[in-house]
Amino acid sequence: MKPVLFEFHLPLIGEVTFPAYFTMLAVAFLVGLWLLERAGRRLRVNPLKLYDLGVLIMIFALFGSRFLHVIADGQFIDYVHLCTDPKKVEVPLGPGGPATERCTTDASCGEGFLCNPENKKCYPPRDCLSVFKVWKGGLVFYGGFLFAAGFAIWYIRRHRLPFWKLGDVFGYILPLGLFLGRTGCLLNGCCYGAPSQSAWSVRYGPWLGPWEDHVKAGLIAQNAPHSLHVHPTQLYSAAINLGIFLVLYFWLYPRKKWDGMVLGAFLLAYSVGRFTVELFRADPRGAVLGLTTSQLISVAMFGVGVWIFARKPGLVTPSAGPPAGPPASDASTEGA
Repeated sequence: MKPVLFEFHLPLIGEVTFPAYFTMLAVAFLVGLWLLERAGRRLRVNPLKLYDLGVLIMIFALFGSRFLHVIADGQFIDYVHLCTDPKKVEVPLGPGGPATERCTTDASCGEGFLCNPENKKCYPPRDCLSVFKVWKGGLVFYGGFLFAAGFAIWYIRRHRLPFWKLGDVFGYILPLGLFLGRTGCLLNGCCYGAPSQSAWSVRYGPWLGPWEDHVKAGLIAQNAPHSLHVHPTQLYSAAINLGIFLVLYFWLYPRKKWDGMVLGAFLLAYSVGRFTVELFRADPRGAVLGLTTSQLISVAMFGVGVWIFARKPGLVTPSAGPPAGPPASDASTEGA
């Protein structure tokens, strides 16, 4: 895969790198902000309030997605050990890892590693800030969704914005953002699937995707050039979310019979798709009662979607219009 989309050198600045995952997240955020502002003009909502909402949602989503990763993905103890006792962190060999399996000095471990004189194994240096280094990976969508949704509900109520109308807008923005984000996951190698012999399975090189887990499990040698073939679960998720976006944006939104219908449909469709894709994933992500953390949240999300359809929050007013319609000329007033 391609964890770095492109990089180049600039005078006085040096190397400029665009990681695939965070570049796709940035694109998703910009596209989502554009769609939100466009819908706001049609709903006669002050665009400045929507810009603030969009930026703050991104911040809360980033924090929430990292928080759930740390506490639920089964790697919490590694973050603790990196700060308290990094000698307990196991690091397999391979490009980017220690230079030798048995060390005698720090220099023999290679750059970025130290030698443990007790067991002659290399370990990473102490890093108490690793938990905050999101650019190294480790984000969970549901954590970001829960934190961002909680903030968005407060913000929309606080500024007396049209709650369910904006909810429908987020209903088609979210799957498009997820499509772009999961494409970044595919390139980066995170959120990977279980071993598979299917014709569409993929494999990753050293330190990408499942390679490290396969080494630790003894499924491949430490000097293996590739991981085992695995399900491209990122591609499954991307395809599902693209399909949800196309249906909601081009078909359901222009025909919705009540406000909240698009948001409810997204919650139902995404929760079913995510629950299903989880069956094919194999990356560390925590489990309770035989279900992964994301499957449990999917069940709750499905319940919220059912509740919205049962409640039918409000009838559509003429101001809603289709998402492709022309923006309103007065964008300075807030919706009710």
